[in-house]
Amino acid sequence: MSRWSAIDWLKKLTILLLVFLNGYLLYKLLPFLDKVFDFVATVLFPFVSAALIAYLLHPLIEKAHEKGLPRTLAVLIIYLLFFCLTGYGLFKWAPSIINELKDFDDQVPKYVAFYHKRINDVYHSTPEAVHDHFNGILDLVEKRVNHLVKGIISGITWIFQSFFSLLMIPFLTFYFLKDFESIKKGVWILTPIRWRDHGRTLLFEIDDQLGKYIRGQLYVCAILAVIAFIGLWLLKVKYALLLGIFVGLTDIIPYFGPIIGAIPAVFMATTISFKTAIFVLVLILLLQFLESNIIGPLIVGKSVEIHPAYIMFSIIIGGEIAGVVGMIFAVPVFVALRVIIRYIRGRDKEIDKGSGSHL
Repeated sequence: MSRWSAIDWLKKLTILLLVFLNGYLLYKLLPFLDKVFDFVATVLFPFVSAALIAYLLHPLIEKAHEKGLPRTLAVLIIYLLFFCLTGYGLFKWAPSIINELKDFDDQVPKYVAFYHKRINDVYHSTPEAVHDHFNGILDLVEKRVNHLVKGIISGITWIFQSFFSLLMIPFLTFYFLKDFESIKKGVWILTPIRWRDHGRTLLFEIDDQLGKYIRGQLYVCAILAVIAFIGLWLLKVKYALLLGIFVGLTDIIPYFGPIIGAIPAVFMATTISFKTAIFVLVLILLLQFLESNIIGPLIVGKSVEIHPAYIMFSIIIGGEIAGVVGMIFAVPVFVALRVIIRYIRGRDKEIDKGSGSHL
């Protein structure tokens, strides 16, 4: 017995050693893996973008087809409308957004100096340690903002430099939409027979729960971005276009999104006057009222019923894993996981009932 137990311990130690060796090897390969991930992301970018656009446009095509319009013609009309409007929007607004980003990046030290002065004016009678603390916070904010703006600019520049990838997206989207049924049949054939029924049911449930929510939320964010841009432009707040887009994008994040979106707009308004800052706050509150009571219920409805505690929990985890991007995708991922877990639990109950009836 002792000989066999020694062999077992030797096996366990060997496995543990191999785990540590693999971990060390992975750590050494991380610099090379970044390049591999960048290459994979570059290759997959047009396919993922086209698949997402096709997923968003597919219900419109199905509705047009149900009303008697031939599928190919419906695909062409909706496809051309979408890409013509998108192309016009990029041609019209992308240069302005990039210019605003670059100008904002150049002006960040000026705004930081402005807030340094304001803080010193407010806290002139406080101890020196308080001054140092707030100055340190402002320096950190300046570094973070500079890093964020440079990252956004480099991301936009990379997209425009990847001309071939961008050129592929419209063609891939068209074929995804046109051959949607053929793609479904291909996936059905490639899926193992024992997984087909479960996989189809599960995908239908996820699409039912998630599809309407994602599309509706995108419409809401676009409407809020337009209203925010118009409001900030009328209030003569600098970088109104950039701030309006930011307000719309952050609104995807439940509860925390409106706060995150309001902070840059209010800070920018404070550099003009206290009165302008109050007006911007009123504008943000009005936007949230419209979204909560009119736009949201009208467009999104109650497609996804989740307790606020679960939403906050998933947003915190998403933020810890992937920052703002993680917070944006936290709720959709949570909904998908919830559907999968409920389906598995339902299957287990059916199996238990079946085995109980045999007994």
